[in-house]
Amino acid sequence: MDFLLAIFPILVVLIGMIVFHRSGTFVSVVGWVLAMLIAVYYFKTPWSVVWGASLVGIIKALGISLAVVFTMFLIFLMRETQALSKIIEYVKGIAKTKEEQTLFIGMGFGSLSTSLGMVTPAMFPPIFRLLGFSPVAAIAVSILCYDPLTSFALFSIPITLPAKVAMSFGIKVPGIETLQDFIWDYTFKITLFLPVISIMFAFLMLYSIGGTEAMKKNWFPATLSGLVLSLSALILSALRVVPVEIIGILSGFFTMVFVYFYYRKNNKSQVSNPVKFNWEILKASSPFILLILISFIVNLPFIKVYLENLLGQKEVLHVFADKKEDLNILGNVWFWIFVVSVLSIFILKPNSQQFKNAFNLWITRIWGPFLAYSLFFAVAFIMAWSAMEIVDGKLVPSIYFKDYNMDRIIAITLTQIFGSAYPITAPVLGVIGTFVGGSTTASNVLFAKIQWEATLTTVGAEAFMWIYAAHAIGGGIASAITPSKITNAAATIGVSGREEAQFIKAVILPVLFMALISGIMTLIFIRF
Repeated sequence: MDFLLAIFPILVVLIGMIVFHRSGTFVSVVGWVLAMLIAVYYFKTPWSVVWGASLVGIIKALGISLAVVFTMFLIFLMRETQALSKIIEYVKGIAKTKEEQTLFIGMGFGSLSTSLGMVTPAMFPPIFRLLGFSPVAAIAVSILCYDPLTSFALFSIPITLPAKVAMSFGIKVPGIETLQDFIWDYTFKITLFLPVISIMFAFLMLYSIGGTEAMKKNWFPATLSGLVLSLSALILSALRVVPVEIIGILSGFFTMVFVYFYYRKNNKSQVSNPVKFNWEILKASSPFILLILISFIVNLPFIKVYLENLLGQKEVLHVFADKKEDLNILGNVWFWIFVVSVLSIFILKPNSQQFKNAFNLWITRIWGPFLAYSLFFAVAFIMAWSAMEIVDGKLVPSIYFKDYNMDRIIAITLTQIFGSAYPITAPVLGVIGTFVGGSTTASNVLFAKIQWEATLTTVGAEAFMWIYAAHAIGGGIASAITPSKITNAAATIGVSGREEAQFIKAVILPVLFMALISGIMTLIFIRF
């Protein structure tokens, strides 16, 4: 009963989207209300903690939700000024077929963009629609391309930040002495899963646009593009020749190059009279180019540290109890997307009607994605802080915490059911964490201690890095079914419940299958 109630908000979200075709925005509100009521009236959580957890979740989500908001404005502006159309015509000269476009943009440019902090569910759907993809296919590839490198998004923040948090929790893994040891070991173990996972995502993208026929005709380049993407990340992490933060960028670039030359060599994409790169194409694509350059520069370690500390305590908010949140405005990708959006107005020079159209469309469609991201983050923190209380101004576990914390109940139930086979289920917690919170980073942070305790109980401390890597893999996979991302992608092309349901129905079983495969691989890695 405890386990069912702990996962009840998640089940309601799934059923609402799949069975009743309700939008991610609607189910995020329902899930949030249910999580609050269940936390208060069953899991011994004071209302003050529930409201505080919700507020922290909403503030935590700003890094993503604001990035989505300003990316949507940029895309709408580019569409109104015909910049997107010009880019599309040029892309058609590089990649003619939908399958080639899927692998080139999805597997290659999508992985590169995600690693740079760009929000592909907000950026790519209009691009794929202009390329002739159906609404569901445009949503599918735009979301799925966020996943093949799992934890290398946002300059590998889902790896580096959880590593810092895990060590701050007092997690001491045998053989891991320093933070850098933790980060590199964590990264390497994650990449060992990727050859299988990346190939499966390549096939899932092809299936989303053309069913089994597309997979049959393009199985070889799909397999090779997945291997180029994953093995380059694996080799770079093993050799430690570049910072962890740029591994995903390089792997995405290598994959783009491979796909381009593969189809040229095999004469599978001959384009008559392709559009040549010229000043108009450069001007049209300048927002993307600026975003890539600025993202790369501001995330260089010494610049990032400077920007993060520039405003000091001026951007630190006291939320509730002892919880403070650093908004980290200048070091956050959303701020630079905003800067690029403003600069693009002067570069693309929309007339008054074009600007008005872009702005009106933007102000109409941003609320759904913003609300979905905010409330799903809120649910994640309500679950994580259930059965806690405020004592002397500090948030601490109450006397009920061990028996009534929702995340802990989920983890303990799984360990009791599976015992020494628990590693098989480790990615499931990653799936749950990301599905609810909308963020692999949040999932990795919030479940670090839980995975540590579950590992100690079942297979021992030596296996923790494998378990934690599997959790990260599960979280990356779950990005494919995260309601907030689906709502985000749908909003950019003006569709909602029905298309969202079609997409999640198509990918939920493959996602769960990938999580199962990841779990089996975890067990094999640990035992052999």
